[in-house]
Amino acid sequence: MLLLRHRLPSPRPHRRLPLRSLRRLAMSSATPPSTSTSAAADYHCRTKHNLTAGYARGPGRLDWANQPNPFLRFAPAPQLQLPLPNPPLSSAPVPYPALFHSPPPPSPPPQPLTVDSLSALLFHSLALSAWKSTGLSTWSLRVNPSSGNLHPTEAHLLFPHPEEPGRLAVAHYAPRDHLLEVRATAPAAECAAILPAPATAVLALSSVFWREAWKYGERALRYCNHDVGHALAAVAIAAAALGWDAKLLDELSCEDLGRLIGIEKGRPAAMPEELPDKVVKGKAPWAERQHPDCAVLLFPAGSEPEVDYGRMSEVLRRFDGLNWVGKANALSKDHVVWDVIYRTAEEVKKHGPAPEECFSVMPWQKSPAMLEGLYKEFTVQEVVRRRRSAVDMDGVHVMERDTFYQMLLHCLPSGEVSSGERQGQQCALPFRVLPWDAEVHAALFVHRISGLPKGLYFLVRNEEHFGALQRAMRQDFEWVRPEGCPDGLPLYRLMKGDCQRLSMQISCFQEIASHGCFSLGMIARFEPVLHDKGEWMYPRLFWETGILGQVLYLEAHAVGISATGIGCYFDDAVHDVLGLKDLEFQSLYHFTVGAPVLDRRIMSLPAYPGPGIDA
Repeated sequence: MLLLRHRLPSPRPHRRLPLRSLRRLAMSSATPPSTSTSAAADYHCRTKHNLTAGYARGPGRLDWANQPNPFLRFAPAPQLQLPLPNPPLSSAPVPYPALFHSPPPPSPPPQPLTVDSLSALLFHSLALSAWKSTGLSTWSLRVNPSSGNLHPTEAHLLFPHPEEPGRLAVAHYAPRDHLLEVRATAPAAECAAILPAPATAVLALSSVFWREAWKYGERALRYCNHDVGHALAAVAIAAAALGWDAKLLDELSCEDLGRLIGIEKGRPAAMPEELPDKVVKGKAPWAERQHPDCAVLLFPAGSEPEVDYGRMSEVLRRFDGLNWVGKANALSKDHVVWDVIYRTAEEVKKHGPAPEECFSVMPWQKSPAMLEGLYKEFTVQEVVRRRRSAVDMDGVHVMERDTFYQMLLHCLPSGEVSSGERQGQQCALPFRVLPWDAEVHAALFVHRISGLPKGLYFLVRNEEHFGALQRAMRQDFEWVRPEGCPDGLPLYRLMKGDCQRLSMQISCFQEIASHGCFSLGMIARFEPVLHDKGEWMYPRLFWETGILGQVLYLEAHAVGISATGIGCYFDDAVHDVLGLKDLEFQSLYHFTVGAPVLDRRIMSLPAYPGPGIDA
C-alpha cells in the first residue's frame, strides 16, 4: 500500500478522479494544526485520529482493575419502584411506522403521568435491554446505545411525587434495577415555572466523562456527546409512544442544569479550583463527577407549554436549599485525568439564554410518502428494545433500493416544507427535540444496494447549505440525483466506484465499515456554527449526530438487519476524500448498516427477572 508524504493537488474542474486516487489521498492525510482561537476547534483538531501522525492520545492499554462501574447509585436515597410493563412489549403497542405520521395518529392519545407511564418511558429508552454472558464474563446492554458500551450518560427526572401530593420529586434513574432514587422533593406550587402546564415531567441528562476516558482518552468528550444524542432520541421516541412530545430546554444555563440534578449534592469530591494542565494519574475521585448536559420538557403531543426561562432559572437557584439525600458510590479506585476533556467542557458550557430566544414547539409536518410493506410488523416498543450494536457484518446481504431510500427519508429533519417555513427546521421525530435547524449531513459509501451503482453519495439534510457544500467539496463531483430517488429526498451521487476498501481504510481499518450494505460519515457545518452561535454549540453538533445515529439503528432493526456507530476514523482522511480543506465542515461520527454476524458463543439473558421479559 503506497503512503504519500504530501497531499496531492486539488483536481482540475470536471476531471474524474479515480477512487484509487481518493484512497491514496485518504492515506496521505495529515492533521493540520488549528489556526482558530476557539477552544472547541482546538480540542477537535487535537483529538483527530491520523494514519501517519498517530491516534489521539489515549491510555494505550486498558486498566481492567479500574474499569468504571457502569451503575451510579445514591444511597440511602428513598427508592420508587417502577413496575415492569406486563406484558413488556404489548403495553399500548404502537406500530413502528406510525411514528412518522404527522400529526401522530394512529399513535395513542396522551397518557397521564403515572408510575406506570414513567416506567414505560424509561423501559423503552434508557433501561437495560439484556444481559450477555460468555465464559466468566457477564455484561449488560441498554436500550440507548453507547460508545464501547461504557454508558457515561445518567438520567434524572422532575415530576409530581406519586406518594406526596403537592410536591415534586427530583429523582435519579437506576437502570440496573429499573427504579428511581428520590434525592429531593420541592413544593409543586412554588415550582410551577419549572413544570408549566400541561407539561408532565422534566428529564435531564448528565455525563460521567471518566467512563469513556478510561478507554478512549482525550477523544472521550466526543463520544460522551454522541451518547447524549442517542439518549435524546431514545427518550423522544419512547415519549411519542405514550402520546407525549419532547423538547430541549436549551436556554437553561449549565449552572441551572447542575442545580436541577444536584451536581454538588452527594458528589464524589469537589472539582479543583484550577484544573490540571497535564494528564494526572492516581486517585482523583472528582473525575467521577457528573457534567450537566441538557434537560427535556415532556408534555402532551399537540400542546405547547409556556416556558419562562427567567422564572425557571430563578426557581432552580432555590434548589440549592432543598434537602438532598444520597451519596454517589465510587466508580473506580484510581483514575487517569485527561485534562483537556475537563478544560474543554468548561469552555463550551452554556451560561445563559441567547438574546430573544424562547421556547417553541415545531408544528408537525406531513411526512414524506411511506413506501408500504418495507418494515417488519414490529411495534415501536419491540424495535427499541431489540436494538443492538453489530460487532461484525456478513459482507453479503444486499439491501433493496426502496428500503435504502425509505431509511434516508426518515433521516431528514422534517417532512414536506410549507410556504414560509425554513429549510432544515427539525420537525420530524426524533429530531424535533432539538430547537436549532439541521447542521449535519451524510456522506454515504454505497456497497450493496440493489439497483443502485456502488459509489460515493451525499444526503443534504438542510438544503440551505447546498451551495456551501458544493463550493467546499471536490469540483469534479457529479451531484446527480440517483435513479428512482423519491421527491423530497435530497440525495446526490458524487461518483461511481467500489468504495469498500476506501471506507474500511478511513474507519481505522475496521472491516465492518466495508462489510455492510452502506456506511457513512456525518458531516457537520462546523466553524461557522461555532462563530455565529457560540462554542456551546460544539457538544450540540455531536448530539445531532447521535440522534441521527439512533434513527439509523432503529430503521435497520425495523427492516430486519442491524447497524453500529463507528467512533474511530481518520478525520482528515475523510475530509480529503470529500475535498474539504478547512474547518467549515467536519466529520463528527461514522456509521454502518448491514446484516449482522452473530457470535453463537455469547448467551443472551433477560434484562430483568420475571416472566416474558425480553432477552
